[in-house]
Amino acid sequence: GQLGNGETGEYFISANKLAFANATKFERRSNFAYLPSDIEHSNNKMEESKKIIPLPNSSDIRIGSISCGKNHTVAIEAPIQHKSQPSRVFTWGCGGYGVLGHAVQADEYTPRLVGTMTGAMFQNNNPIRAEAGAHCSMILTENGHVYYCGKHRSVGEATMRPTLVDALANNMHVVKAVSGGNQSVFCATSNGVTVSWGMGLTGELGYGANNPKSSSKPKFVEKLDKCLVTDVACGYGHTLFLIRDEDEEDRAEYKKVKMIESSDLNDFVTKMTN
Repeated sequence: GQLGNGETGEYFISANKLAFANATKFERRSNFAYLPSDIEHSNNKMEESKKIIPLPNSSDIRIGSISCGKNHTVAIEAPIQHKSQPSRVFTWGCGGYGVLGHAVQADEYTPRLVGTMTGAMFQNNNPIRAEAGAHCSMILTENGHVYYCGKHRSVGEATMRPTLVDALANNMHVVKAVSGGNQSVFCATSNGVTVSWGMGLTGELGYGANNPKSSSKPKFVEKLDKCLVTDVACGYGHTLFLIRDEDEEDRAEYKKVKMIESSDLNDFVTKMTN
């Protein structure tokens, strides 16, 4: 369901051999769907129905943020002026580990509304940014709150619906950047705090060579303390950051971070090839 076209793409090439159709060109997706029972404020008589139905005026929906995981996609509707409801969140693709946020491990072949990200709670806290790890999804809101679903560690239970990362929200942290990797998640806040959690076998969590390589809860990345990270990107086994450089205070902080020199890279290549 990664293509979001409503089909599995399966077809037989022989009596006992199955293949899958690929997309060879860009195609606009204008079919968005929802489950009436997912929308708490809905008065639809089909409330008890388990049938996914098309959203009215699907062709008018514009996407403002989108991100892809290993086999799924999460997208946020672009904000519209004078609109009474918050931007809607849609997911589709492989639903393993609850990564799509619908409380079930089921694939979705059409972009489907995430019902728990609607309603009065988000009226003044609009979803603005979508991020996906390999098997997890994160939604960042205007107030700097992060909602998470899926699983990014090899141990523990999956989170089946978008759930507030309360370790940050309850301590008044305003998140400005978020990203997910293969088994890692990063959040950077407005007051120069960067946290990560998950599995970091190759050091991607940023805790340092002699420190633990995993964390089940958000943990401070001490080397980036007081550095204002404006953006973060997680790869399969590494993490990259953009650090603000606008004044002397910014420069004083980021200069404390160790720089990678060409000699370091040469040593690394030598070590990996021997």
